[in-house]
Formats: sequence, C-alpha cells, structure tokens
Amino acid sequence: MTGLQIGSLIFVYVFSTTIAFLLGPLAKNAPFDGVYSIGIAAVAGTALTVFSLRYALRRPSAYVGIEGAKVVGKAGNAAILLLSAFFFLHLSAHILREFTDFFVPTYLKETPSVAVAVLVMSAAASMAQSGVPVAFRFAQGCFFLIGFLFFIKPLFFIPEISTPMWHEFTRIHDWKALWSQTYSLIPWYGELVLLAYIVPLFDGLQQVRKAVWIGSMAGTYILVSEFLLMIVFLGPQLSGALMYPALELSGFLHLGDFVHNMDAIIVSIWFAGLFIKLSIVFAVGTLLVSQALGLSHYKPITFPLAAFVVALSVVLARYPAELARSFDRSWATFALFVECLVFVYPIVSRLRGGRRRSE
Repeated sequence: MTGLQIGSLIFVYVFSTTIAFLLGPLAKNAPFDGVYSIGIAAVAGTALTVFSLRYALRRPSAYVGIEGAKVVGKAGNAAILLLSAFFFLHLSAHILREFTDFFVPTYLKETPSVAVAVLVMSAAASMAQSGVPVAFRFAQGCFFLIGFLFFIKPLFFIPEISTPMWHEFTRIHDWKALWSQTYSLIPWYGELVLLAYIVPLFDGLQQVRKAVWIGSMAGTYILVSEFLLMIVFLGPQLSGALMYPALELSGFLHLGDFVHNMDAIIVSIWFAGLFIKLSIVFAVGTLLVSQALGLSHYKPITFPLAAFVVALSVVLARYPAELARSFDRSWATFALFVECLVFVYPIVSRLRGGRRRSE
C-alpha cells in the first residue's frame, strides 16, 4: 500500500463518522471551545499513532501480533491481541449501529434494522476477506471525490458568513469543558494505532509517518470547517439539540440552479466514508483474532465474526440516545488504554535489552 493510499484512508477515516455523529454532542458541551478541542485532540491522537508505528516500522517484515510473542510471551501476546481485537470489533458494532439508527428511520422505514445491518456487514466482511489493501484502494478512489467536495464546501458559504459570532471563537469560555471534550476526542484519532498491526502491508515505509500526519490534518480541516459553519449558521443551541446538525447544514448549500437539496449527496458521502471505516476496523479486528488463535489465515473466521458484530450492534443500546451516552468519559479511558497496549512491546523489549547489557 502506497503513501497516497494510506493518507487517503486516514483522511476519510478521521472525519467519516465523526462529522456525522460527534459534532452535535461537541456543540452541546463546548459550542465555541469545540474548535480547540478538535485541534488539540488531532495533534495528540495523531502523535499517539505515529509513536505506535515506531516499533513496528523497525521490523517491517513481521506483524506485531506475531513477533510480539517473542517479546512478551505467548500468553501476554494473546491477551493483548484479544483485548485489542474485541475493541475493534466492538467499534465495528458501534459504527454499524450508528448507521442503522440514522439510515433506517430516514430512508428505509419499512425495512427491519437487522436486515440492513446484515447487508452492510456482509459487504464489509467480503471486503475484509479480499484483504486489507482492498479497503485502502477503495479509500483512495473515494478520496478525490470526497476531498474535493468538502474542501470547496466552505467557499459556498463565504457570502453569508459575516457575523459577530466569530469573535466568540477567539477565546476559551470553559476550560473544564475544553479538557473534557478533548479527552473524549483523542481516542477517535487514537484508533489509527490499528496501522501498527498491518505495517508489513505498507510500501515506502519512509513515507508512512508523513502520510499519517497529512491525512489526519486534512481530515481535521474538514471537521473544523464543518463545525465552524454549523455553529455560525445553526447557532450553538440548535446545533447541540439536533441529532445530525451536519446534515441540516447542507440545507444552506445550493449548486446554482441545478441542485437545491444536497442531502442525497452528503448522505452518499457519509455512507462511503462510514463503510471504509467499518471495513478497515473490522478487517484489523479479524486479523488480530486470527493471530491470537494462531491461525494461518483469517478468512475462515471472517463471517462468524461478522455475525458477532451484527448481534453486538443490536444489543448495544435500545435507542440512539442511549447509544450516545454509552460512549462517555469511561469509554474514552477504556479506548486509550487499549490503544496504548501496542506500547507494551517496545517497553518490554527495551527493558529486556537493558537487562542483557547490564548482565
């Protein structure tokens, strides 16, 4: 996988579900400080990802999940892999549930949510069976269309952005809310530590870190610009009250006399980005399960794990508000803990190396 493909996937990954499901709660809890929360979380989460890649890039021909058994032992390695795999599979179930909660009531009112979840997850599982690089190539194909639209989107709002509300973004209103929301956002970027588990699939290893930073910052630009436009046009209170404020914002966007309703285009982009994120997260989770169990290939367990993800998405919560509350501060702590497990390998390796030198 090339640097362009890595950067494209990270770009889509960063803002795909965040722009749809996280900007509303962020506007509710930190309406004017949310911009700073996004910026700080982007730098911290991306740095976490880049540091997690250092150990793996030193051994580019071996998977961390396989080579790690020599460092922390088979039992310790299996524990790290299974916990990380559960995290990614649970994240897959959450992404799938967010999609069905949004898509079914709005566009498929007569269709059972489980049926939609099965169809979407079957497609994601099929892509996972084709190999992780397929998701990266798919992201590269979507990058140009998605990137072009969202990069030029703020230009359509320039004639109407003259408002004194901009002054509110130049100062911090609530330091406590800023810290709380930043802490909750960092794991959304930290999820990219999944790259450390698939380093042998990369080409041009010297460009990986640069691609991570460029893709992450480009995706952050989308989040920041969308958040600013949302607050300015909808207001902080309405943005926080709406379930999908970013979709409501598309009502202000018109392409001349041709397109007066951008909902269909925005939803199509959301679905493409969400599917890319779901596919790569599920593929890495499946890979880690196969490595923990010592399987030679992950294809035999792909569809059984896909069924597990569908079942888990159904029982995660009874309604969308409950699902949103489940991903509170405690989830951020758990996510950061799991994302930092990859650092166990270099720490133990260094400690053992120091002990050998002292002996």
